[in-house]
Amino acid sequence: MRNKGIILIVLSGLMAFIGYHALRVKDDYFSMIPMILLALPAYFDLLRVHLKKGLILITVLSLYATCIEALSIVTSFPYGSFNYNAQLGYKLFDLVPWGVGFGWGPLVIGAFALAHWIFEKRPVQFAVGAGLLVFTDLILDPGAVLMNFWTWADPGVYYSIPVTNYLGWGLSAIVGGLIFYKLIPNHVIQKLSVLSILTLSLGNAFWVGVTLSGAYWMPFLLGILLQGFVIYTVWIKFDKSDTFLRN
Repeated sequence: MRNKGIILIVLSGLMAFIGYHALRVKDDYFSMIPMILLALPAYFDLLRVHLKKGLILITVLSLYATCIEALSIVTSFPYGSFNYNAQLGYKLFDLVPWGVGFGWGPLVIGAFALAHWIFEKRPVQFAVGAGLLVFTDLILDPGAVLMNFWTWADPGVYYSIPVTNYLGWGLSAIVGGLIFYKLIPNHVIQKLSVLSILTLSLGNAFWVGVTLSGAYWMPFLLGILLQGFVIYTVWIKFDKSDTFLRN
């Protein structure tokens, strides 16, 4: 039975529904609860397969995300000049909300887990995982701007988001991949379950709902494309067979 794929479709629809209405009812701290809850499946799955290495990876990714965001706010490198608004809660050193690590780290786990399932050669896994992270932000960032999570000082042409943001995401994706593959060996990655990609998948579904509500059609369509890819991958790997065809 194709249970996991069906469950993911149902959960994706639920998250898209929540995202659609979130834009209309957002308040100062609406985002923190779903952000923390969405991080838990990926974190749990990683800690389940290797507690020590999982804790180290989560800590390193969270610290990196917080520090690189603070660097960009102060210097505009690497993402560009922006500032967080009040929705994400208390800011560390009046710069970065304390929960930022909950948002980025699980995306790294999910993107590189997906890439590892599909491809066998490490360079291809690395490139696809990094590409997925950047692609994810094509949906996430327009939705976050709609939700007023942060504001760009020098708006760009893509829904007010500058190109520097995506160049910065490319850099961070590379760093995230290096950290992921340095700390997590192949045999541990192979043991990751569908839980490892839930933050990536359900978070994307949330932003699909937000961008639909705000009539941001390009990120909405890209989000649908990404969601379809993730669901298809889950169906092939976990529901259709126990072995996954690779290139």
